[in-house]
Amino acid sequence: MNINTLRKKAKAHTIEVEDILAAAARRTPGLQAELQRLSAELEWSHAPHPPAGGHVVPFARWAEVAGAYAEDGIPGLAGWLHAQAGRETPGYYVLAVLQVLKTQESNDALFSLFADALDDPASHLSDASELAATINLKFSFKGSLPPTPAQADRARSFLMALYPLAHKESQRCNVVCAMRGVGDETTAEFLATVKPFGGPYGGLEKSAQQAIRKRLRSAAAAAP
Repeated sequence: MNINTLRKKAKAHTIEVEDILAAAARRTPGLQAELQRLSAELEWSHAPHPPAGGHVVPFARWAEVAGAYAEDGIPGLAGWLHAQAGRETPGYYVLAVLQVLKTQESNDALFSLFADALDDPASHLSDASELAATINLKFSFKGSLPPTPAQADRARSFLMALYPLAHKESQRCNVVCAMRGVGDETTAEFLATVKPFGGPYGGLEKSAQQAIRKRLRSAAAAAP
């Protein structure tokens, strides 16, 4: 996604958040300035529910966080997150950027920028829910860059603490899915004790168990 294509899509009102994130992930030179121009020119909103009413994509906020990463990398994300203190759900935007980055640096940032939520999910439920989704997307799929052993341990502890706080089945599903990429044998044993999922989530706990044990077998076979 180069800047010319991004501008054309923005002017045609066909731009999507994924387009902005894709350009940010490449750290396209000049992206921050271009996003600032587009945001002002097209009067993008900073809020999903602007004062005039309705619901819109807050492209101005996406432009800010994407531009911060494109310009300054992970330190730019950290600075943007710090500057958003007091505003609604800034963690959501940063996590969305981290989801599309496939680097060790982005893995490390996940655990440093969201340390408070990892250590005390009960006090940071909004970020904790999004963090579980990000852990799933970053570590549970083929081709993912795995966490370090210490990161996996920390993620497991976080997910185990978050599970009893998840009161909706969809939220528990989110946690169980995240366990696939960081769980160990103890996690698999825990999944044998949870209330079985129903409806569209039926069998999820069993498939998560299988995914964990398959990953553990593969890691053991690859060990020297």
